[in-house]
Amino acid sequence: MKRKQLPILLAASLLALSAAACGADSETHSTQEGLEITPIEDGGGAGETDLNGTDTDGPENGGTPENPDASVTNTDTTDSESVPSPATVTASESHDEHKADDGTVLLTNDVSMPVVSIEGAEDIAAKINANIEEYYAIFYSSDEETLAMAKSDYEARQGDPDFGTFYGYTNSASFRVTRMDDKVLSLEITAYGDTGGAHGNYGCVGKNYDLKTGELISLDDLSEDYAAFHATVLDYMVNLAETPSYKERLFEPSKNDLDSALFDGEKWIFTQSGISLFSDPYALGPYVSGEIYFRLPYEKAYELGLKEDYRYSGNFTEERYDTSSYDPNTMETKIDGTPEYSFDLNGDGTPEGIAFYGLTVNPDDGSQTFACYIDGTDWSAVLEEQLGERSKHGYVDSTYALYDVDPSDGLTEIAVLFTEFSENPDTDSESREYTLLFRYTKDNELQFLEQRDGFVTEPPQP
Repeated sequence: MKRKQLPILLAASLLALSAAACGADSETHSTQEGLEITPIEDGGGAGETDLNGTDTDGPENGGTPENPDASVTNTDTTDSESVPSPATVTASESHDEHKADDGTVLLTNDVSMPVVSIEGAEDIAAKINANIEEYYAIFYSSDEETLAMAKSDYEARQGDPDFGTFYGYTNSASFRVTRMDDKVLSLEITAYGDTGGAHGNYGCVGKNYDLKTGELISLDDLSEDYAAFHATVLDYMVNLAETPSYKERLFEPSKNDLDSALFDGEKWIFTQSGISLFSDPYALGPYVSGEIYFRLPYEKAYELGLKEDYRYSGNFTEERYDTSSYDPNTMETKIDGTPEYSFDLNGDGTPEGIAFYGLTVNPDDGSQTFACYIDGTDWSAVLEEQLGERSKHGYVDSTYALYDVDPSDGLTEIAVLFTEFSENPDTDSESREYTLLFRYTKDNELQFLEQRDGFVTEPPQP
């Protein structure tokens, strides 16, 4: 699954953007300063091709952002290293419509706002909630202006076929929790607006809170020497931008472009795998590329001096995006097992080359299959055996993860994310999400370990 998002703070600007969205894909960016690449030792390529940062659900290719679950809490005690969070996050939902005199819906507002509770630290929760409410108030500030635009648009189309059909304007705001433990609460807040252009526009900001104080955590807070931290992380992101999987989604950004897009202060979040910096559509790539995430793995962040206060104590999660190499002649997916990156899965001191293709479609007969290569061997049969009949009404996600079930055993599991739809969609429309955990042994065999509800890449939910 992919995701895309525009900052609520720029809600009014978002509306203007959506009206002018057609043709913006051809926008050019500054190249006055070339991409200066500083070699970075990153322990086997971690993070070199990860575009998604946290890889939780969201709209694909410019779709409307999906609303998250109404309640999120972290109470998982099954993981040996997990630290339960003192916080609980629920959603305050609102929906309202503005109509013309004839009943035509001019503007629809859908808002999902996080509400934080912390037992025994109600003052800290109140401080966080006040900050969130202040931020969400900006979402409503452009309501009258947007309604006036919608009304004018609607009236102009009445009786004049040259103006085309009027479609009601839409504003929405939603959120998702990307990290929640005893130290940090990170929220990604998404705004979406559709004001009659070729398509709507969207974007997001990150809100990272210190759960001991209730204060917002800024980029400047991450290291004792932020200037050095910033410079090295920027070089790391420049390196990512030069890898093939990024280049196919980006314009040709300079180092300055990357710096201004990724380090503006609110374009970052903590996740369970690292620190993700992100850019909105059009900032570094065309609309079809959506948001582009640049993730700094925690291991690298620790090397660069990430403060102890913000280090992640949960099970290690290395989130990845499926291999997407294409034949230049046919544009079909190339499934040849060429490793996309390497990681020591079985603790023998030698990294294994991994290429995970997720769901693929045979162009000859339309049949669906999977492909997962480790050191050149395809283990998709092991995955298919576990899915069985469920694969007929579900799909393996395009993101997966490396997840350390037991940090003491030297092994790191492969977490495959599967979404299953109801066998009877007429009576049951809900989908179910599972994590299938596989272990690569010291005997170079891939074995199924266990199935868990939900995705291990997301904070546990009730």
